[in-house]
Amino acid sequence: MDIQALERAKQQWQSASDSMPQLICLLDREGYLIHVNRTIERWGLGMVAGVRGQNLHDVLHQDCVDPGCYFKALWLSAIAKLSYGKRTECEVFDPVLKRHLTVVVQPLMRPPNPFREPDDLHAVVTMGDISGFKQAEAERQRLYEELECLACHETQQREHSEKIQARLLAIIEKTTDYIAMSNADGRMLYLNPAGRAVLGLAPGDDISQVKLCEHSDKDVRDRIWDEAIPSAIQHGLWRGESRLRDSTGRVRHTSQVIIAHRNEEGQVETLSTILRDITEQVQTAQALRESHDELRRLSGLLVTIQEEERRRIALDLHDGLGQSLSLIKLSVENIAEQVAGGTIDTALASLQQTTAHIKEALLDVRRVATELRPSILDDLGILPTLSWFFREFEAVCGHIAVEKMLLVREQEVPEPLKITLYRIIQEATNNILKHAAADRVRVSLYRADDVLHLLIQDNGRGFDPASIVVSPGECRGLGLFSMRERAALSGGSYHLESSPESGTSIRVSWPLE
Repeated sequence: MDIQALERAKQQWQSASDSMPQLICLLDREGYLIHVNRTIERWGLGMVAGVRGQNLHDVLHQDCVDPGCYFKALWLSAIAKLSYGKRTECEVFDPVLKRHLTVVVQPLMRPPNPFREPDDLHAVVTMGDISGFKQAEAERQRLYEELECLACHETQQREHSEKIQARLLAIIEKTTDYIAMSNADGRMLYLNPAGRAVLGLAPGDDISQVKLCEHSDKDVRDRIWDEAIPSAIQHGLWRGESRLRDSTGRVRHTSQVIIAHRNEEGQVETLSTILRDITEQVQTAQALRESHDELRRLSGLLVTIQEEERRRIALDLHDGLGQSLSLIKLSVENIAEQVAGGTIDTALASLQQTTAHIKEALLDVRRVATELRPSILDDLGILPTLSWFFREFEAVCGHIAVEKMLLVREQEVPEPLKITLYRIIQEATNNILKHAAADRVRVSLYRADDVLHLLIQDNGRGFDPASIVVSPGECRGLGLFSMRERAALSGGSYHLESSPESGTSIRVSWPLE
């Protein structure tokens, strides 16, 4: 055999072994190193020549005193398998070397006896550093987990978005507001149930031919298409008030919002509109305005009534008490002249006449005071006051018979209503005396079902209630107005019935607590 060729082959294998990244160790049957490649030096575990004959564990784990060292247990398990010609292969993390390693313990065929040497090798241990691979694998695992987390988060977000969309759709479907969506030309794409109900459309009816604002009057449609929609396209949103006609033809006042939706290219793709019925609010606002107008009108009428009352009292004082006091003044001056002239007897006679005039003046004062507020009302109550009033009325107006039916007890009439009752009866009888030309009046005061009723009827000429319009500065109709307002301010209801030649009936009712 060519020894030189063998030597060259040995050197070539040695060189190939030294160039490999794995740590390759040849061990004898006792586990000591026969040979090791130069990876031992690259790993910083010693020189090739210096580790020969050392135990592999001692080379790898210098000064190791750990009884639970993984390599000791691994080597004992490998030796047991070697005896059966089996290999050992595993992956471990070496805490001393701080490397991830693949460890392979491979038995070798022993050479024939003539070629066997004393230090014959028993096994080959190959250790590869897979730390980079493990790091890459850990990074891949980390990236995989991150991607899985992102995917899970994206799934959760999508599910959450789907739930939100479903809830929003449920809100849109159940809201009482009219909600619609159309394309840019105004053709309907969607109309919620409330909108369908307003337009009289069934859930399955086709809306593709229905146009936005089609059910509004022409002036409203023109304003929406000429002003509102261009504004929504320019600014994204338009708000305002509008009107539409429902399936019955009734006009509904609405608060309307129009939204322009653009696609990715920035072009208007769809239009959405929301209409809320504010008919009740509009009617309330109108009623409030009318109430304010009525209040201003009533304020003017109140001034007129006050001035009329003052004029009446002034005339009454001037024609009655004023005349009496003037006569008394003249009588006193005449008596003074008579006393100065020595005609005492004549003066005494004049004084007696003057006393009679003073009594008449006092009666006028009492009469005016009674008309302003009868003291009997405070002293005796409403029933005696009404009896007294009717006696006085019949005494003055002998041609009018008064039939009174006072079917309540004094305590059944609330104290605040007593003066109101008196004033309404006073005003009604005054109107009958002035305008009705009646010869019979019936006044009923009774209680039924916790309601106090006052009914005043006459058989006079009657009139058309629609012809009586009360305006500030006018005296016509102030009596009727006064009775109506007194009833309303005291919490009652006022009802007037009359027609020409059929008499007049006034009913006022107050609920009692």
